[in-house]
Amino acid sequence: MEGVVELWRSLRIQGRVIYALMMREIITRYGRRGLGFLWLFLEPALFTGGMAILWQYLRFGERGGIPVSSFVLTGWIAGKLWMLTTGKTMAAIEANMALFYHRNIRPIDLMISRIILELSGVTGAFIFVSLIFIFLGIILPPVNYSYLVLGWYLMAWFAFDLAIFVASLDLITDVVRKVWPIFSLTLFISSGTFYLVQWLPDAVKPYALLLPTVHNIEMIRYGYWGPIFTPYFDISYSVLFNIFFMLIALTAQRISIRRLEVE
Repeated sequence: MEGVVELWRSLRIQGRVIYALMMREIITRYGRRGLGFLWLFLEPALFTGGMAILWQYLRFGERGGIPVSSFVLTGWIAGKLWMLTTGKTMAAIEANMALFYHRNIRPIDLMISRIILELSGVTGAFIFVSLIFIFLGIILPPVNYSYLVLGWYLMAWFAFDLAIFVASLDLITDVVRKVWPIFSLTLFISSGTFYLVQWLPDAVKPYALLLPTVHNIEMIRYGYWGPIFTPYFDISYSVLFNIFFMLIALTAQRISIRRLEVE
């Protein structure tokens, strides 16, 4: 019984620490006045909305029956979900090293607080832009919300794992910061953001489907469009990949703590 009480007490302390770190970051980044924390949602929303409108104009609305605006919306912003989250988490660790002198603040607390902020911001932007585009008649409402929400959740889970893994490696070696821009751009291009699996040659499809991001984006798009295209995704594959990746990420995080303690 004492163990349960102690665990609950530790979780409450960690929850307060993470909340305080989130509030600190919001005030530091956006200030107390004006739009403030609303920029957390508006910043990615304005950029993604502009990209979608630009593609709509350049590609004349559809490609092979696929609505270009919702194609960009579901691909671009879903890709940014893991890209922004990981980049911001890495930057947070480097900029807040002094906080680790406080007994109750650990690297994992800072990582989780930044991940929650970025995931909330991009998710809010996705909802905001979707509602505006639906209201203006640029895109149609989603056909199947179950697949849309499930695909988004699995992508957010992947973003959580990737952010902790990369940020932890960054604490272990400086090489990560140098190779991350190239790796993230390569993954962003190949993640399913700019293509549907049905467009790929049959010989290439199995290799594309090794990436969980491809499964997740296909799921999100299937939730948006329904059967107007042939989706390629496996929910069990994405879930198992995320579980395995989370174990690797948490292991890397524990190793990074030992490195930090030594220094």
